[in-house]
Formats: sequence, C-alpha cells, structure tokens
Amino acid sequence: MNLKFFPDFFIIGAPRCGTTSLSRYLSTHPSICFSRPKEPHYFSTLSQPLTPSNLQRHYLERFFPHCHEGYEAVGEGSVSYLYAPRAIDRILALNPNAKFIAMLRNPVEMIHSFHSRMVYTMDEDVREFSRAWALQTRRARGEAIPRHCREPKLLQYARVGKLGEQVERFLSKVREENRIIILFDDVLADTGSVYRNVLAFIDVTDDGRRKFPPKMVSKTYRFSWLQRWLYRPPKRMTGVLEASKGKVKNAGGKKTVDVAGLRKRLVRFNTIKQKPAPLDTTIREVLRETFADDTARLGRLIGRDLSHWR
Repeated sequence: MNLKFFPDFFIIGAPRCGTTSLSRYLSTHPSICFSRPKEPHYFSTLSQPLTPSNLQRHYLERFFPHCHEGYEAVGEGSVSYLYAPRAIDRILALNPNAKFIAMLRNPVEMIHSFHSRMVYTMDEDVREFSRAWALQTRRARGEAIPRHCREPKLLQYARVGKLGEQVERFLSKVREENRIIILFDDVLADTGSVYRNVLAFIDVTDDGRRKFPPKMVSKTYRFSWLQRWLYRPPKRMTGVLEASKGKVKNAGGKKTVDVAGLRKRLVRFNTIKQKPAPLDTTIREVLRETFADDTARLGRLIGRDLSHWR
C-alpha cells in the first residue's frame, strides 16, 4: 500500500511522560513534518476499514495536510498506541520499517499526574486522587463512570500504570533496530542528549537546538461549563469542525469564522496552571506496593535499574 507522507516514526508510551515536549521539539525541526494535532490516535480508535482511500482521507489529509517533499521525516505522537493491542500491528502492516520512540515514567508519579489530566479533560469527575483510586473496582463493573468520560478503561489507574505488560508486547512486535525507549528521568537529566539521540535514531540532521523549554504542566480550569463545551462540544458543533476543518461561513456567506482558532483562545482563557495536591504517605505507599513487581519486570525487559522507582 503506497501512501504518500505516511509517518516514518511514532512517539508512543505512557501518558505524562514527556511525549508532548519531545513532540513539540521535533515539530519545530525544519526537516520534520509532524502531525497536527500531536496525537491523532487514529490506529488505536480505528472504526472504518483500513483501506487506502480511508487512510488518505481520514488520516493523511486530516493530520498531515502541511507535508511536502522537502521533509526528511514524518511523524506523530499518539501515546495510546502502546496500550492498544492492534495499533502497532496496523502501523507495521503499512510501514514495516516504521520506528517507534517509547517514553516511560515512574508509575507512582505518572498516575498522579495522569489523574489530574483526566480531570482537566472532563474524563474524570473525582478531583481527589485517593477517592478516584478507590473507585476502580466499582468502575470496572460499569458503575460511577463520569458522564463525559470517553474511555472508561482509562479510569483503571492501576492497569494504566503497569507498564511491564505493555512494553513486553511492544518489544515482541518491533525489531530492535526500529525502537528506542526513553525514561522521563533521562529527559530531566539531559534533554539535549535525548533530543539528539532521537534525531540520530530517525535519521534526521541535527538542527543545532540548544534550548528545551518544558511543556508538561498540571492544569485546571476556571469554569466547568465552558470546559465541557470546549472538550465535549455538542454533536452538531463536532460535525461542523470535522466538515469544515474549523472554519464556517456566516449567514451572508461572505466571511468565515475560524471556529478552531476561537476554541484555542477559549481553551487558553479557561486554563489555569495548578500543581496537583501532593500524595499523602499512605496512598504513595499503596501505589509503590501496587507497581513494585511490574516495575521490576519492566527493568528486566529494558535492561535498566529502576530500583529508585520502588
């Protein structure tokens, strides 16, 4: 299947592990065409047949319309591909030489940050992490699911945080020369080295970048009603955005309104940076105990000493 501008590389991994920052650095490299937005999630949420016409219309034209022949590499950054069992298979069927950058983080810190993100995106309605953690058994039975939650599986925080199983499957599917694993610890220690190693891995010339401003911040919102409209818009508005790529004509048909641009401005207005409440000793120990065996398993799989995580 010959598809022009199909990605050469994919940033995958656990949520809240630095994927957004790395994606932003790569997307501003003059020789890299990166998807817009960063996370299409196309191959993990695929509902239509995997045909050339569907891929062209619903994936390439939608997320890579800005690509042209001058780029050295094309990429995207859907973290969900690590968790979706068939996503990597679908990608490799289309590009057997696709490269994967998997990013991982201490699950205790990752899950705490991930919960805050779920609250921000309206997928979670329980703001206190310990209460949300305690609801996992009920939610696995389909109870106490937030009204606006898109994927109830993501409320199973213990499952999301156990990376060993996901990484073992990933290693079994992708050849060693086509994969690289990055720990969030590495990004914090020397972001520049990580960036340059990634460029070498995807065969792209170093652009000389030396400044790496952090991207990942914890956020909350000013008004819940506005957040619902922005992240869970009415179906008729979703249809307008899909059909028009964010621009609609006014009643007279003479001017266009940039709906997508307006949404971005409203998102910025409604967003407040806010650190999540620190984990108390009790819940932190529960998390350490929950993830201890899986962390040891992960360390063996990737050949890294992760004892400091435990």
